[in-house]
Amino acid sequence: MARTTIEDVAKAAGVSTFTVSRALRDMDHVAPRTREKVLKAAKDLNYTVSKAASSLASGQTNRIALLSRDRIAGWFMGELMDGLYDVLNPARYDLLVYRAGNIKERSTFFTNLPANRNADALIMTGFPATEQEEQALTSMGMPIILVNSPETDCCQGSVAINDEESETTLVRYLAAIGHRKFCYIGRKEPLPGSQWGHDTRAVGYRNTIVDLNLTDCGMHYIDLADPLSIKQTVATILSLPERPTALCVWSDHYALPVIHELRSNGVRVPEDMSVAGHDGSDVAASIKLTTMAQPAREIGRIAARKTLDLAAKKTLDEPRTIIQTVLTPGDTTRPIAHE
Repeated sequence: MARTTIEDVAKAAGVSTFTVSRALRDMDHVAPRTREKVLKAAKDLNYTVSKAASSLASGQTNRIALLSRDRIAGWFMGELMDGLYDVLNPARYDLLVYRAGNIKERSTFFTNLPANRNADALIMTGFPATEQEEQALTSMGMPIILVNSPETDCCQGSVAINDEESETTLVRYLAAIGHRKFCYIGRKEPLPGSQWGHDTRAVGYRNTIVDLNLTDCGMHYIDLADPLSIKQTVATILSLPERPTALCVWSDHYALPVIHELRSNGVRVPEDMSVAGHDGSDVAASIKLTTMAQPAREIGRIAARKTLDLAAKKTLDEPRTIIQTVLTPGDTTRPIAHE
């Protein structure tokens, strides 16, 4: 059976193909009765608008590209994409996902610039662009929106939490309930070079320890892909001559195996050692982890709304949006008496 064409719909509705195109794309200057005739004809003939044809007619692809350095299966990316979908889908936009999880993937993206041909705007999350990459992005001539990136020079819109301020709040809270000896556990960076960004949560931790005259018992970095890395880090912390009473962990996802390893070594959490994470993920909720919660899904919605406005050539009322994290005390921390 031959595929139904726009000409078939036009003939059935008794209008021109131009009118069919405008009616199916919900554009202005089509009478309501005419639009109704076109929609009925299209439905009866099982006709759907071709993305390619629509793109040629409007100059718009109705697609948004997302470039992420984090694993796509992670909690943050899942919530972020749900938020993007919440806004983009009703607006009839599709989402294209690209990953820059290693040097090769990142180099391939910026060399080929697939989003330049396939999308109306690009959302980047998780890393700042290098000077050479900024030039490539500028050459694309499309809106760039950054999510949780410290650099905003190359974009027209951004939304982010303040990681440094967020970690500062967490350390201050733990100090307020009596803790004086701390360790920080971050993620071992799988990608070499500062061009992947700096751990600003570690910066907030370090500065607050100094400001409040607390004791830093050490900063450690673990690789979740290597179980031995977690065992070695926890063993190192437990063997310190001055053991911390509070651990600030880079994320909830990292805090979970740390707590498991502590308990495997007979350390009670929080009676012997308090542990706090970051993100407010489903992991935090499941174990009642003390954490700094960020609304990842709402961040996605905000980014999507900025993206659609920029794609429509609108001026943003608030180009840079900073989202506040929320301190969420749980069962993995407890007050400690001053020594």
